[in-house]
Formats: sequence, structure tokens, C-alpha cells
Amino acid sequence: MADEPPQNDLTGQSLGPYQILKKLGQGGMGTVYHALDTRLDRIAAVKVLPAEKLADPDWKKRFIQEARTASSLNHPNIITIYEIASAESGGHAVIYIAMEFVSGSTLQECIPSGGLRLADTLKYAIQIADALAAAHAAGIVHRDLKPGNVMVTGPASGRPGLIKVLDFGLAKFDAQLEKEPTQTSTIDVSPRTVEGTILGTPAYLSPELAEGKKGDARSDIFSFGSLLYEMVTGQRAFQGPSSLATAAAVLNKEPVPASRIASGVPPELERILQRCHRKDRERRIQHMDDVKVALEDLRDETSSTQSGVGLPAAGAERTPRSRRLGWRIALELAVLGVLTLGAWWRFGPSAPPAWEPVLSRLTTDAGLSAYPTLSRDRKMLAYASDRGGQGNLDIWVRQVGGGEPIQLTNQELDDYEPDFSPDGTRIAFRSERDGGGVYVVPTLGGEARLIANHGRRPLFSPDGKKILYWVGGDYGKVYMVDSTGGPPQQILGDFYSARYPVWSPDGQRVLFHGSRDSSLSAAGTDWWIAPAGGGAAVKTGVLELLARRGLSPPVTTQRVFVPGRWTAGNQVLFSGRLGSTTNVWSLRISPSSGRIESPLRRLTLGTDLEEYASLAPTGATEAEAGARFVFASLSFNVDIWSLPIDARQAKVLGEMQRLTQDPSPDTRASISTDGKRLAFLSTRSGNRDVWIKDLVSGRETALTNTPASESVVQILGDGSGVMYSVTEERSGESTYLIPLGTGPGAVLRPGVAEKLCDKCGACVGASSFASRERTLVCGVSPPGLVSVLQLPSGVRREVLTHPQNGVFGAQPSPDERWIVFNLVTSPIRSQVYLAPFTGQTVKVPDWIPLTDGESWDDKPRWSPDGNVIYFISDRDGFRCLWYQRLDPATKRPAGSPAPLHHLHRARLTMTNVDNGQQAISVARDRIVFSLGELTGNVWMAEGGRP
Repeated sequence: MADEPPQNDLTGQSLGPYQILKKLGQGGMGTVYHALDTRLDRIAAVKVLPAEKLADPDWKKRFIQEARTASSLNHPNIITIYEIASAESGGHAVIYIAMEFVSGSTLQECIPSGGLRLADTLKYAIQIADALAAAHAAGIVHRDLKPGNVMVTGPASGRPGLIKVLDFGLAKFDAQLEKEPTQTSTIDVSPRTVEGTILGTPAYLSPELAEGKKGDARSDIFSFGSLLYEMVTGQRAFQGPSSLATAAAVLNKEPVPASRIASGVPPELERILQRCHRKDRERRIQHMDDVKVALEDLRDETSSTQSGVGLPAAGAERTPRSRRLGWRIALELAVLGVLTLGAWWRFGPSAPPAWEPVLSRLTTDAGLSAYPTLSRDRKMLAYASDRGGQGNLDIWVRQVGGGEPIQLTNQELDDYEPDFSPDGTRIAFRSERDGGGVYVVPTLGGEARLIANHGRRPLFSPDGKKILYWVGGDYGKVYMVDSTGGPPQQILGDFYSARYPVWSPDGQRVLFHGSRDSSLSAAGTDWWIAPAGGGAAVKTGVLELLARRGLSPPVTTQRVFVPGRWTAGNQVLFSGRLGSTTNVWSLRISPSSGRIESPLRRLTLGTDLEEYASLAPTGATEAEAGARFVFASLSFNVDIWSLPIDARQAKVLGEMQRLTQDPSPDTRASISTDGKRLAFLSTRSGNRDVWIKDLVSGRETALTNTPASESVVQILGDGSGVMYSVTEERSGESTYLIPLGTGPGAVLRPGVAEKLCDKCGACVGASSFASRERTLVCGVSPPGLVSVLQLPSGVRREVLTHPQNGVFGAQPSPDERWIVFNLVTSPIRSQVYLAPFTGQTVKVPDWIPLTDGESWDDKPRWSPDGNVIYFISDRDGFRCLWYQRLDPATKRPAGSPAPLHHLHRARLTMTNVDNGQQAISVARDRIVFSLGELTGNVWMAEGGRP
């Protein structure tokens, strides 16, 4: 046996300066020994490459890579590598790694059958997340994260509970991964580190690694989710009777929610697990730093509660009573849509909920009843509703305890956003009459009086002497005015944008959404607090907190988190979107310091849009304020509408008509010149696809049904085909054409989709596309430029670009001599231009401005005769339809832009449609566009203080 490499235990032998003391066991790709470093007189762990693998160059390479990878990391939660070396043993070469010796147990040994306590789970998970974040920042992916590769130091170490992540043996630098081909050969999947191409342990693999694909940092995030799940529940997230069955579960199954296994799992922890475990890594949490921050937030929140609550102690008994309690609560939530409140970490096996509200539906109208507000004594409710039957919102009041509502206003245009005066005798509100403004009406009825032009969301000061409001659309300015009228006073003038102001409880300060930065960057935009009488503003950091927690603004507020009233006790309510639901949330903010004083808490758990929440306003005690609040439970739907017009004269000929009606959003409308065929995008089949509607027969047909999400859609002017763009992988958009024909009985006969250009951007066709040369006008974003692509030659020429700003939405004229487009100069400003369309680059000085650039002017479209440009503008504070006449000969503007049709109603508006999905299209006799419709009613929650 002298010719064979040593196979026996190396205990008692020396490897270089290391005296082997005893064998500790197998670890990753080698045998691990307890050793003494005789040079430095320190204890070390020595990992030796298995003798039978020494001749295998791939295994040797991976073993060495483990050492080099891990040794490049310097982090307190990552094992320290001392050196990698070779030595003689038994006449044969041995490769080993000497590393830090950790006294303790593996995490696998520390997790009891019932899972860890919440405090221990967070303590360990944060350290693991921190270690992985550091590795990812260095371009290193672990790819074999599991409880056996995590050590928890014991008392003998002097730092009990310290985490050490081991075995970066499967990690490779991302640059190397890019160079190495992904192998998908046969696998020997076993409960240890896999000895085949698919690297990792089956139960902790990410789906992409289980399929043999290339891994990245997001693969570690999935594995971390499985590790965290096991810490919480004591069970593996993915299990099967065999290794292959386990790998199949990773690919095809979702873990049982942790809260069904372990009682008292905080909803935020459940959400972290769900976001880590998304099969599609593009929808997974993208950065380990974000996971760490979310866990730290949860730890900070739970640490402020009484000790000893959270997940049950190891081995704690889950009694039938606690299980029945959990099912009862879950059933009540599902059947009644019950609100629950923040302090979720308090829910131990026997701890009662801290917030058990009684829900009351206060309105039962078929249309829209929203914008509720309570009087200071919490006995009266004011709200806006279209229950009057005229199609507009009016202000209504009623006793909270019951009775018929009283109609206070009766105008043709919307009245909404009411607010009670502190003494309850007056109501201020926003009205769209006479160009819009703030009005005040007696609570018991009477004439409404104009207080301030153009104002939005008026709020009485706590003493009733002032009214706070703002003006504008996508950006705004804040004003105060005497509640009896008079000249308004602008405040917060040093802010580029300031919106949605609310009074502090004492009336001395103002909380608002604002930005000093004209670019409205995320770094400069926040909730701010400023003295009402002038002075330095304080940034609260609320928006950063909400972003870390994964919240998005509601779709109905133009992507803005709107602060609600600031009550006694400093509580602020607002609405936020998490996943597919929009609920009411709360936090407390110190008026003096701007510091966030409480954890972020979700107050409602319904599946509709829960918005416009209002606590009892300032002046009530904290307990009274929290005992009752009102909100609107809304449904939101986006459909395509038509407005009959004479497109040559820019003249409206009738009332709007709904063209599509489906629970899924219908957007990006495009109509043929004769007005007979409509193409659009819809998610009604579960994914965003292209649809066509014959406006004569009413028949709707899906033209695409693919996993991809189609974007820009255009029906050719003569209705003979539909072009659309789709993002393929990460390299850009490609454009397709589906020919349209008709069969017997005028039944639509779509043809086979033809790829016109590959990764060319979002393209539209010139009007001659169907009959002569195939010319595509393509927008590339980023960087925001327009080019012309000739088919079939593929020759591309850049025609429109700007040195500072992006050019978008280019549309050639019907005679193909001109091109209209918009230049985005800021997140809230976009200017419409016209330029000659020669197929060559048009320099900026030759562009013809059609709008002044002081508002958001977007989606310009030609009339069929080429003498009118129609577009969307928010220049009056709403997204409405506008037009600009052109001189037929020179195409210079003939006069100023003018409104075609105002869309100022809260129930049915363009404002609620995401601007990226909005489009307009013009036929000879109509213009089509998407509108968002809100319906819903007012609810009230009563109970203990949130």
C-alpha cells in the first residue's frame, strides 16, 4: 500500500507546522482536524483534501478555490483562513487549509425540533446576513449555505452566540462564473455537498442551482430563506422522500407558511421568508443588505416589547387551545376582513392580540364614497360621494351612530377632501368648480364660500384659525390662509416640491411630502417637518424606512406616500402597497426632532385598496384618537374609453364611451384610422398580452399569449396588422408584427407573429409600413434617443438625441415628413417638440417646441390629416386631453395649446393610470385612452388604541 496516498486518520502526525491532535469530522470537501500551530502556539482547524480526490483536477481546483475565496474575506462572521499549503504525509503530497478554530456547535445542532426563539433567530440571522452581504460585496457567492456550514460559538469561546459562516468551497468569483460554461450533466444529489455539477445541498438549493444553471448572490438569498425558515420552524422548507424529490420540491413547491407551523411568527418575518423564496430570482429580494436591514428593523421593533414574547421557546408545547386560537383568528380575518394592528410580535401561544377592532361599514353606495373624516368629538362623519346620482362627488355628513346622510353640496363638478373645523360648525373641502379651490360650508347646511383658489386637501389648524393646503399636480407648493378668508401665505418656499401638508398636534409645525432637489431624486425626497411660521426643515427618513420594508405607494396617489393627520400621541396614518394589496399603516413621529418613535405597523389586512384613512383629528387625547378611525375600502379598475371627436377640427362631438370592461387593467390603446379596430394590452389572461377588438362586432381576441410582458403596441393605420415590443432577457426590446385579416362573416384571422428586429428597442411603424418601405422608428431607453431602422437591410440611423435629457415617444406624421416627440427634462416636466423627418439626425436648434416645458406634456399623437397634435397634460393639476393646432404648410404652432376634454373627476380619471402604461390614439372620429375607475365605501374601526 506504499504506492497509494494515505487513507487513514492523520491524528498524531504533522502537516507542516501543524500537529494534528484529533479528527473532528467531515466538513465540506475534506476531513477536518483539531491541530496545534507549533509556530504561533495557537489552536487551529486543518482541512485536508480527501486522498481519493487528489488525482481529480476538478476537485483539487475547487478545494484550492475554497481557501483562496474565503481567505480574501475579512469579516467577524466569516471563518478566518490562515494559509493553504501542501505537506508530505506517508510519502505522498497532502493539500490542506489551516483556519481559525471555532469552539461551539453547528447551527444544525442548535435548532430544536420546535424552532428557535425569535430573539435567537434574529440574532443569528442578522449575523449570517451580514457575512453574506460582505461576501457578495466582494463578488463572492457561497452556493452551499446550510445549517451545517454555520457555527455558533459556545461559552468556552468567550463570545457565546457569535456566528461563523464556513465552507466557501463552492463559491466562485462572478467573473470566473461568467467564463466557465454551465454544466448540466447527471447529478448525484446527496444530503451532503453535491459531488456533481449541480453544487449545493438539495434542501437549501435555489431553483436556478437545482436546474444546473449559473448561480449568483440571489441564489444565496434563496438558501438563506431556507436556513431562516428552519430556524423559525425547526423544519426544512423543502422536503422529500429522496434527494431528487427534495430538489423537485425546490423547483415546483412553495413552503408551508411558517406561521402554520410555529405560533407567533411576525407577519414581517413571514414576508421576508416569502420574498427570499420566490422561484423567479428577478422577483426575489435582490440584495442581502436589504435582508439584513429588514431583520434589524424587526429586531429593533421586537426589542421594544416586553421580554419573553415572540416565537416559543425551544420545545415549547403547542397546545390544542393555541392551535384553535390561531385558526379562529385566521378564519375571522378571512371571513370578516378584520383589521389587525402592528404589535404582531406580542402574539405568543397564549398572548391575546393588542388590537381587536370592531368593523362597521358606514356607507353602502354602489359608486364611490371616500375621503372620510371624523369630527373632533368623533360623532360626525363627513365624506365625498356620488350617491346623488349626477355622476360627480358631493360632500355629505351623517351621524356616526346612524341615520340618513345629509347632502351639503350639489354642484356639477367634484367636491371632495372634507375637513371639520375644531368646533364642528364648518367643513372645508376641495371643489373643482370655477377652476378648483378651497371652499368652506356650514356643517348643518348653507352656501359654500371660496377661501383660496386652486387649493387641495384643506386642513383646519388645531385652533381653527388657519387652513393649510397645497396647489399643483405632480409637484406643488404649500400655503396657509385665514379660515375666514384673506390673502394666502406661501410657506416652505425653499422646497422645489411640497405636497400633502398636515398640522402637528400643537399646530406649530407642518409635516409634508417634499423635495428640495429639482430632479426629485429618492435621496432628496422624503417626509419633512418644518415650523409653520418659517424655519429649518427636518428630514424624517420615513420614505427610506418604507423602502427598506418593501412598501410602495398606492396606485391612486401618483406614486406618493401621503401622510394622514398627525394626532395627539404623534400618530400618522397612511396607505402603502405590499405585494398586491394596499392597506393602512401607522407610525409615530416626534414633532420636535422628526424622529420615528414607533415601529411601522399595518392596521388593516383587506384585499381591496384601503386608503384615505383618518384618525380623530388633533385635539383628542392619544387614547381617544386611536380608539376610532375611518377609511375607504376601494376597488380600482383600468379600462379603455373613447371620446367622439372631429379629429380635423379638434371638436368634441359627444359623451365618453367605455370600450373595454374587464377586472384586469386594459392599457396602451391604439386605434386604426377608420376607427374600426382597437389594439391594446391586458393582463386578463394572467400576463400582459396584446389584444385586438373589432369595434363593429364587439369581438375581442388575444393576439399573444406568452410568458413575456409585451410593452408598446401599435395598430397600423389601415388596420392590417399590429406591431408590439417585448423585452427579451436583459438585452433590450425586440419588435414583432402580427398581420390581421378577416375571414367569412368578418371574423378576425390573425396571422403568425413576425420578428421585425431583434433587440432594437420599442419601435413603431411609419404610415407607409404596410404598403411600401418598411421603416421603423425606434426608441431606446436608456439612454433616451430615437433612431430609424430600415427593413430588411437593418440599416439604423440615429435621428433624435439630446445632450442632457431623454427623447421618447416619437411618432412620424401621416405624410412621413415630420416627427413629433417629447423631451423629458425632469421627473415632473416633459416638453412636446416637432422636427423634420428626413431619416437623418435633426439637431436640437431645428426642433420646434409645441409646449412650454412647465408641466408634464406627454404621449403626443397626430390627427389623421397631420394638422393637429393631441397629447396628455397635467398643466391644470390633472391629466387631461389637450391639443395644439399646426399651420398646414409650415407645421409651426397655430396659437397656444388648448384643452380638448378635462378629466377632473376623482372616480374616473387618467391620474390613477400609471403613466408608463398610458397612451392615447386618434382616429378620424374618436380618440381612445385608458381611465382608472374607483368605487368603494367608507368603513370605521373601533377598539383599543393601536
